[in-house]
Amino acid sequence: MKRFVASMMLATLVVCAVASIMMQPARAEIIVFTAQLLAANETPPVTNADQNASGSVIVTLDTVNNTARFDFSVNGLAASTVILAHIHEGPAGVAGPIRVDSGITPGSPLTVVNGSVVFGKSGIASPADVTQRLVANPAGFYFNVHSNLNPGGVVRGQLVRAQAGPGGTSAPTLSQWGMILMTLLMLSAGVFFLVARRPVATADGAIVGTVSGSALNWRRFASVVLTVELIIAVALLALSASVVDVMGGLAAGLIIAYIIHLLIGAARKD
Repeated sequence: MKRFVASMMLATLVVCAVASIMMQPARAEIIVFTAQLLAANETPPVTNADQNASGSVIVTLDTVNNTARFDFSVNGLAASTVILAHIHEGPAGVAGPIRVDSGITPGSPLTVVNGSVVFGKSGIASPADVTQRLVANPAGFYFNVHSNLNPGGVVRGQLVRAQAGPGGTSAPTLSQWGMILMTLLMLSAGVFFLVARRPVATADGAIVGTVSGSALNWRRFASVVLTVELIIAVALLALSASVVDVMGGLAAGLIIAYIIHLLIGAARKD
């Protein structure tokens, strides 16, 4: 009985540790920003033939590798080419310095077709200090697109961080899944040590040694695995989990099922 209580206490402590790993605000690796691009947002506003231009941009920022991806489109252009596009640092109404450049230049512009242009590029370098400031205060940065008709800027918009999923929490990263699985493996070893060895007593009650119990009851283990993995699979489907989360969740479920099977065996003393 004492061993069973000890194993339950150990399980509770490790479950709390795993929960803390999963619930802690993990360092975000990918952050998405958006902006509505309007000619009226320029400083000063565009008043020539490009004044009806508008568009949108998605900036995908990798905060670990300090790189970005730009995906933007602009419509309603009277200009024939887009000659520049980049992120500036500055609030609305202020012309700020360039911080992250797309690589588009007047020498290699984008051709406007029927008043529209579309662009996408990844692997754009973002200085580490700029990345930090952008994450901390996206409203202090804006995206600006320049045309040959308006070289100072044809459409611009302040960046807005895309909303996180329900509750604002992120799924465990690959490294966190490794920590979770290692913790669960340690738990399973501890539970096995506590419940799989039983004291042997003489007729007068004196303890003379221990004997190993059954390490694995295959029928019970299969039943527990089926139940645990089914619950995890339903949860993963409901959350539209990534491949990493599916693999981590199912692997964790297998270890959890083994621990539960050991605890059931200890409770039944078989």
